Amino acid sequence: MATAESVRRLPLPPWEPADLAAALGSGPVALLDGITWEGRRVALVAWAPEARARTVAEAAAAADRTPLPPQAPPLLAAAVGRLDWDGTGRFWVPGSAALFDREAGELWVRGRLPAVPGRGCPPVRSGACAGEGGADASESSTNAGESGGTAGKSGGNTGENGANVRKSGADARKSGADEGEVGLAAGQGGSGRPGERASAHAPPHRAVPLWPYPAYAAAVREALTAMAEGRLTKVILSVPFAAPCPLPPAAIYRRLTAGSPPGLGFLLRVGAGGETLVGISPEPLVFLEAGRAHMHLLAGTRPAERASELAASPKDREEHAVAVEQARRDLEAVCLPGSVAVEAFMELERHPGLVHLASRLSGTLRPDLGPGDLVAACFPAGTVGGIPREAARALIDRLEPVPRGWYAGAVGAVLPGGGLQLWLTIRSLALRDGTVLVRAGAGLVPGSDPAAEWRECMAKAERALAAAGAALPPAEELMRGEDAVRGGDPT
Repeated sequence: MATAESVRRLPLPPWEPADLAAALGSGPVALLDGITWEGRRVALVAWAPEARARTVAEAAAAADRTPLPPQAPPLLAAAVGRLDWDGTGRFWVPGSAALFDREAGELWVRGRLPAVPGRGCPPVRSGACAGEGGADASESSTNAGESGGTAGKSGGNTGENGANVRKSGADARKSGADEGEVGLAAGQGGSGRPGERASAHAPPHRAVPLWPYPAYAAAVREALTAMAEGRLTKVILSVPFAAPCPLPPAAIYRRLTAGSPPGLGFLLRVGAGGETLVGISPEPLVFLEAGRAHMHLLAGTRPAERASELAASPKDREEHAVAVEQARRDLEAVCLPGSVAVEAFMELERHPGLVHLASRLSGTLRPDLGPGDLVAACFPAGTVGGIPREAARALIDRLEPVPRGWYAGAVGAVLPGGGLQLWLTIRSLALRDGTVLVRAGAGLVPGSDPAAEWRECMAKAERALAAAGAALPPAEELMRGEDAVRGGDPT
């Protein structure tokens, strides 16, 4: 077990968090880039699980039992992991972790750091020891000539969801499973690595929806009927898209996060043969810092060039307003009376290729409650589930053809002392057995149009699919229904 004395502070290395994640091989790893510490955005890579937890409350208790020296960042002992759509928690406290503080130019390390191939860079030199009697920092020096493990053998997608695209996966894998053989889909920037640059010889693989448009449109009409009858105010229906994917997770992560878009970049791998999640979430579920709960909601979406249309859209403004009202009620259920405030309402917020309506709320958590109570009050989020919460969840589970699993859950860290940083598992993808699954949803309110909501789902899925080397056909082709149920073979 890592001890308080095994925490060290080193100069920032020439390699990136994704390089460390790839060097850790096929074992469990969590990369979270965009979490905060002392007001700064930092990146955490955690591995070697020492304790596991099924709930947020258990995760908080496990994190509190991890020893750290007083000056060490609490994130080094944070429980990391995910909360699935059904409320199942998959958190673990790492035995080893590395915190990249780019602003300060420092790398905090807990436990032993593996050798990390560093893009042809020279070895990292050891820095001063941060803990009393700390381990010799030279043990964590990296050698660019040493070979670390790769994450390439854990690619793929959720097995039960990708059956209809696997028959074309063999052809996809012929193009090579390592980063040097597959180029990025057209229109996406690479990381600068030779093997990750766009290639005219590597056209994107064809992605297909696992919910044909005619069936999706029928489900939208059923949801609108439920709203007309007063059973629902809002519901989000999501469409899963699948494609062959030969790329390793670290390569996809680098492509998806190229340009440092706002939000939380993450890579979560449970272990060899398991599912790997990769994403750049634009929206927190909830933060808890020094007893203050914070929510940042996104509801209402348009392509980036149509921001003025979004700002003037009655449908999107209604969708957003009901989500903010639900979030306010959620916070009031667990916060001190009079402490909940809407700090920003219905502002335009830009993300890669998209613009959203955004609002921010906060409240002071009651002293008799903890992070588990806060999450229970606001999960699943109204921006990815619906209102009322339980009625929307029941309709979603009945109508959507593929169980959500990880989608519309949360991913992040539960800190010692009751801190919490959880982000929604959206703009994300799952890799398993040579396939990739991307899900995207659109909020339905009275007056929603099935075709417009379908196109919104496609627009939200585009970036993640492109990072995985895949692309959807034109919406008009899929909305005929004819091609929506075929496999993923481009030919």
